Amino acid sequence: MKDFRGWATVFEFTFRQSTKKAFKIITALVAVLIIGSIIIINIFAARPKKDNYYEENMNQPELSQGVSAVKKVVILDNSGLEPTDYNALNPPNGYYNPVEFVYADVQTRDELLDYAANDSDRTIAVMISAKDGTFEMEAIIPYNSIIPSMEVEQLIEQMTSSFEANKIMQTNLSDEELAAVFTPIITSYSEFGESSNMAAMVIKMIAPMILSFFMYFMFLFYGQIASKSVSSEKTSKLMETLLTSVHPYAMITGKILAVTSIAILQFSIWVMSAIVGLYAGNAIAHQIFPGYESSVVSFINFIKDNIGETGMTIPAAILAVLTFIIGFIFYCVIAALAGCLVSKPDDVASTQGLFQFPVVISWLICYFAPISGNDKLLSIVRYIPFTAPFCVPSDILTGTIGYGEGILTLLILTAFSLLIIILASRIYKGLVLYTGQKPNMKLIINILKG
Repeated sequence: MKDFRGWATVFEFTFRQSTKKAFKIITALVAVLIIGSIIIINIFAARPKKDNYYEENMNQPELSQGVSAVKKVVILDNSGLEPTDYNALNPPNGYYNPVEFVYADVQTRDELLDYAANDSDRTIAVMISAKDGTFEMEAIIPYNSIIPSMEVEQLIEQMTSSFEANKIMQTNLSDEELAAVFTPIITSYSEFGESSNMAAMVIKMIAPMILSFFMYFMFLFYGQIASKSVSSEKTSKLMETLLTSVHPYAMITGKILAVTSIAILQFSIWVMSAIVGLYAGNAIAHQIFPGYESSVVSFINFIKDNIGETGMTIPAAILAVLTFIIGFIFYCVIAALAGCLVSKPDDVASTQGLFQFPVVISWLICYFAPISGNDKLLSIVRYIPFTAPFCVPSDILTGTIGYGEGILTLLILTAFSLLIIILASRIYKGLVLYTGQKPNMKLIINILKG
């Protein structure tokens, strides 16, 4: 362990040099933009669709208090049944509470439409008729109305339910028979030997794809930073001086941990900003438009209710975060190994492929494996160091795998990370004697042999 002595000094120096004023400004600015943009998106998503005239009249008190824009409904009922009491749709302080239902003393559809148009710009007409053994309920929005069609559709659904209830009540059924008629039917379907929770299966297929997509870009972006951090001293002729004061094991370890800490710190700030913006935007939009809930928030709540026993728990979250961090370190170490092979500035671009190739291939495997439904492939990639970081954290969070499998993967990633650190350090130190010479496989093998 004495060869790793001094890594903390390298870590502190690299961390301090990489987190200067520009880094802090960019991180804070992006965080603010994330919060603000998500809040704005929630507010715009919550706004109901309205026509232009309705938009122009939104400053009216009646239209900005979280109640229906419909003021009156005039009805022409030619069904032949007893009139339905639609006032039951108006519970105290309900959304439709201000709506007045009136049976119009008219005979034709045109007369009904004129009646509604002359009444007010928040009046709609509803015509009920019997045709070919069925009943038709038609809602008509007058030309001068400021009511959006979406609200009319919602109201007509409520009126249809009341009409159906009134129709059944007129059959003179007993109270027990009426209770049986109105009892809802809940259906479910499953096949023997298969999971009945299809939602959980969908989540466990989609979640790894989404998380691996974000991790793919994160590994590529910050991996390049790790590679350049290691190769900078080699191309600036400072490597010989550094190796006289610190062992290459300590230097590589200190640099990798510094880059990893910076990346995770910055990424965590942005993720927390997104979470704050999501829930703050959802709360603000709910205050402006009662009843609104963000589809993302609904999806998160849906995940919590439809995953395995170990999913979305505190131990699972801790284990998933640890696996993600170690996996991120593993790829940063690979990037550092690519940086060790840089002998001159012109070689930086060519060595990046050594790091980017396994990232791209591993991500593609983990991204398309859930789509193919190949469970055998998924069970294998969880224990391969290159592919595990892309799938294991999400599998732990969703409860696809247990704590034992997660811990085993964590140990495998840790062991391979240490192995590559030692490998990269030996190459880094051995290439001192070959500065300016492009490394080849024979040279690297000779260096590793001592």
